[in-house]
Amino acid sequence: MKNLCTFISMTLIPISIFSQNEVCFELEENPNPNHPAFGIFSKYVNVLDCIHIYAETNISDEKVLHVAAVAAELLDNNEDGIVDDPLIEASLIELNTFMPVFQSENGNSIDTFFDNLDDGCTGAVLFRNEIDPSQPGHWGDDATVEEVLHTINSCGHVEAYTSLYALEPNSSYLTDAMDIARGGQFITIPNPYPDEAWYHYGDWTCEYDCMAMEYLYWCI
Repeated sequence: MKNLCTFISMTLIPISIFSQNEVCFELEENPNPNHPAFGIFSKYVNVLDCIHIYAETNISDEKVLHVAAVAAELLDNNEDGIVDDPLIEASLIELNTFMPVFQSENGNSIDTFFDNLDDGCTGAVLFRNEIDPSQPGHWGDDATVEEVLHTINSCGHVEAYTSLYALEPNSSYLTDAMDIARGGQFITIPNPYPDEAWYHYGDWTCEYDCMAMEYLYWCI
């Protein structure tokens, strides 16, 4: 076990929040090595008892701890060691929230994980080449902020504040706002989008709930 501290300087765009924090974590061995879903991982970090980060062997300690530091900063922005929103904290804990970090999207690990996951909430995943601790949150270089936010939003906000953030059509203020931004309610991606639409997301694998989650990210 290693006691490691990471120092991050994070700029969140587009809201232009600049913050710095020093976060100390214990980088541990996988606590569930015999579980069919988690046995593929060797590294583990517990972030405020809310998010359990699992990473494969070839993910550097620096990158794993960067993910943990970003998660801690987003959950505890005033850095007092307490999750800022107790409802989000309760939801993340109740749903047993995970953030897996894989070597590559082309290997078998991601299929092994999801095929054998029988419990818990995994709102997003990260891959090794998406993590750059030297450029926290920088578009195109480090996806850590985006994917950790997806995890906190989907396993936290959606459950804790359903009327605001539920992802199904006609279910929340979020989806109502997204429908306006897309120029109408579209369960599948329109081709083309209406002229009045100002939110376009062109990933054809992204269904309606995925579109709402991405819209929330861009709002933030």
